[in-house]
Amino acid sequence: MTQPSRLKRIETALAALFPADVAVALCTLPAADPRDLWPAERPAVAGAVPARLAEFAAGRQAARTALSALGLPPVALPMGPDRAPVWPDGIAGSIAHAAGLAVAVARRGAPLGVDVEHDSPLPDDLWPTLTSPEERAAFPPGETGRQVRRVFAAKEALFKAQAQGARAMFGFDAVRVTLVEDGFDAQFLCDAGAFRTGDRVRGRLARVEGLILAGVAR
Repeated sequence: MTQPSRLKRIETALAALFPADVAVALCTLPAADPRDLWPAERPAVAGAVPARLAEFAAGRQAARTALSALGLPPVALPMGPDRAPVWPDGIAGSIAHAAGLAVAVARRGAPLGVDVEHDSPLPDDLWPTLTSPEERAAFPPGETGRQVRRVFAAKEALFKAQAQGARAMFGFDAVRVTLVEDGFDAQFLCDAGAFRTGDRVRGRLARVEGLILAGVAR
């Protein structure tokens, strides 16, 4: 399969995770030029290793493409104090990168979260850090490493789906994720920022082209 066809399949799967008002975009790392970063963005990667610089540049390029799809002009997206991108007023968005690819989602309205991961099992020494015994007990036998990766992607997307300027740090143990056929159900086990104990959030997952995509649209 050609690279353009592969990217189109990923983009289509990403769009299917979100409502129709959400713009999605992706950018391969080689397609992004760090020299195109805006002055306000460059301090975030001053002194960064080439791999980090490429990820950052690809993420910003994908984000500007998503903003353009919303009819907005290109703008700088500097890193905020919480290390998340600072989006234009009235815009919610999220960026993620893995496997040589950056993805971005944006819309006018409520918070969004996206994550992308390799579709491969995580080593067992990470399982207790990322998931609880109750979460792992629900996994099919022999699939724990791969299912932990899916739960990790879900929790990353959920963490990002917080309002700009009000993002609260919380650990993987703050929320319990149950994987379902087309996504996941998350329940908060403690207060975390705008989330209250007992709050439930539904998200979606997709597996495509060796990747796991996770999306949350609140």
